[in-house]
Amino acid sequence: MTYESFKQQLVDNLKEHFSDGTQISIQPFPHNNRLLLDGLTILEPGINISPTIYLNHYFEQCCNGSELSFIQQQILQYYHQHCPLTNIDTTFFTCLEHVRPRIVYKLVHFEKNRELLNEIPHFPYLDLAIVFYCLVPEMPYENASILIYNHHLAYWDISKDTLLSFARKNTPLLLPECCSSLAELIRPALSFCSAEEQSLTEEILEGETIPMYVLTNNQQYFGAACILYPGALHHISERLNDDLYILPSSIHEIILIPASISEAPRELARIVQDINLTEVAPDEVLSDSVYFYHKELDTVTLAQP
Repeated sequence: MTYESFKQQLVDNLKEHFSDGTQISIQPFPHNNRLLLDGLTILEPGINISPTIYLNHYFEQCCNGSELSFIQQQILQYYHQHCPLTNIDTTFFTCLEHVRPRIVYKLVHFEKNRELLNEIPHFPYLDLAIVFYCLVPEMPYENASILIYNHHLAYWDISKDTLLSFARKNTPLLLPECCSSLAELIRPALSFCSAEEQSLTEEILEGETIPMYVLTNNQQYFGAACILYPGALHHISERLNDDLYILPSSIHEIILIPASISEAPRELARIVQDINLTEVAPDEVLSDSVYFYHKELDTVTLAQP
């Protein structure tokens, strides 16, 4: 089955499960790092918003032998778990006073998003860009948000500097930082492993000579932006009494390593690049670079090889 026939057959089959007047469509949605993903939306009569169900993963299942009926049931289950039961009031986005407390920022790679950055307010930050989005309240699924475009600023009659001032205040409050050692994050998951796997993992953790810390926010969503929070890196470096190397694990979190006991920046960059190629989804990659936090200067720079 070709991808085009997969999409058409899927839409035709889904229509049988909904009442007349339901709009079922597939269209490409731009994602981080120039990635386009096809998204399925289902708008039932009287409902003005729908979760977007991305199809690329489901087509992979089809290519690997899964029956279309099985994939269809997965999609229906996801939709019914996340669809709103009533209309969502979207008028809040037209009123600056309603939007202002929900405006936050995130980090994306500058060069990989150059075309998008022409359309959205942003501020360069090293090889990255600070961009802005609005958290949508009272949604039936987590992490619902709206990216802020230049035309939104014109509508609200504000500058991007004002937008930044809102986000600087809101982001640490709405999405507070969380920092844990890698070992602290791994150990709770060991209960799901076999005794042999638990023993092996414990040996690795106990023999780890370079401690690693994961910095993200309480939602683990766009948490790499925590490096922008006032005092966040300084507090961690004070606790460790060391400068820090910053490894961009993804757009959702970063890894911090005490600089004095770390490997050379060139080797760290190689590790980041390998992980981005093999472990991180293309639209969740932040950067292949490694950054350096200078404790005394309280500054972040690109690490020198």
